Amino acid sequence: MSTLAPETRRTPPDGVDWELFGQRHWERRPVRLHARPPFGLDAVHPLNVASCAPFRAGTRFWVMPDVRFLVGDGWLRAPGTLLPDATDPSLDAYLDRLDADSGRQGYLLTVRQPLLLDHALWSAVRDTVSGLWRQVGWPNLPVVAEVLTGDRFTQHVGATEAPTHAALTWVLGGRMDVRLWDERGGPPPPDIADRTLSAGAGELLYWPGDQRHVDTYRDRCVALRLRIPVDRTLPFTALRDLLADLVHAGQGNDETVPYFPFGPGTGIDDPDGVLPRLTGLGNDLRTVVDGEHLRRTLRIRWAALRSAAGLEPIPVPREGVTITRSTRFRRTGEVVRMPDGPAHEVWAVEGNVFTLPRAAGDRVYAALGDGEETGADEVCRALAAGDDDRNAATVLALLDKLYRLRGIDLAEEGTR
Repeated sequence: MSTLAPETRRTPPDGVDWELFGQRHWERRPVRLHARPPFGLDAVHPLNVASCAPFRAGTRFWVMPDVRFLVGDGWLRAPGTLLPDATDPSLDAYLDRLDADSGRQGYLLTVRQPLLLDHALWSAVRDTVSGLWRQVGWPNLPVVAEVLTGDRFTQHVGATEAPTHAALTWVLGGRMDVRLWDERGGPPPPDIADRTLSAGAGELLYWPGDQRHVDTYRDRCVALRLRIPVDRTLPFTALRDLLADLVHAGQGNDETVPYFPFGPGTGIDDPDGVLPRLTGLGNDLRTVVDGEHLRRTLRIRWAALRSAAGLEPIPVPREGVTITRSTRFRRTGEVVRMPDGPAHEVWAVEGNVFTLPRAAGDRVYAALGDGEETGADEVCRALAAGDDDRNAATVLALLDKLYRLRGIDLAEEGTR
């Protein structure tokens, strides 16, 4: 419990006191708050255009960002020109065109995981939500980000699917009404109309993971939603999938169809029969569970997820620059460090992971500084590279990696 009096409590730039939010609302009850969103309405149209470009020819599966367009009563598998493109000069111009092309039917455009296309937006969301994670704990599974654009449309999917995720929804423009009811209470109660949260631009809606919900989009509503995994079964599902991948890899990634053989010599107890094969599969699984490879994989995945504040997938690294011993820079990104065996440690920066010798890790980290300007030559000397060109080249390669992963910025460039 904070010892700060309400009048002296520091409120972050986004306007949400996450410490108070964690104490009063998190996993307790839905709430509407005034809050500055991580990015503004002007950023939505370029992001939607870039996300939708591959989908204009038809639906694509198992790719991110994922785009879906719903109009009237159905999901259009080939929305074509109903999606925004570069010929639409603005969001309002696109929505004007959409009203004309769709005969003013209600619509909803959902773009799932678009932030990977724009590092600045991804970083803004990560920085905002990190304030909450520092109070309630960091997610151990990826958080799903969605940009939602709709008008005159009611979305029922949150009522038909079993709730497994809590939700943070920033309304960037227009208006949204959300009817909520507790999953444990069964069907929606008769007085559900009295359990509606309504939010406009500059407001944030939160509801816990046990709530079913029906969303109604009004007045050309645009919203950013984060779906946060909170159901206790989800980590077990993720671990099951990981174990299956590791067992499969240990079998040489055999792609043959896994039917059991049939015919002479393949009875249930025969050497080539079903039972020995199942027993062998169980032995392979036991080996994976007892092995260090699983633990190391989980450590690395956690470090990556923690450094990304749960926002996966992550943006691609930026282009590198020439770094010499005279280069000046500042550390601008958080570095998550984790032991990796007796001789190495994992470094994770914005969801990217690499390893360093443990003996050098503390010296490298200290030499990078904490936001103050420093020089590549100082890092070289801290690692005793001195005038040794070979060791200096290793240090400069590390700085280049940190630059590409946005862990440092050149002093003369500022943040890019």
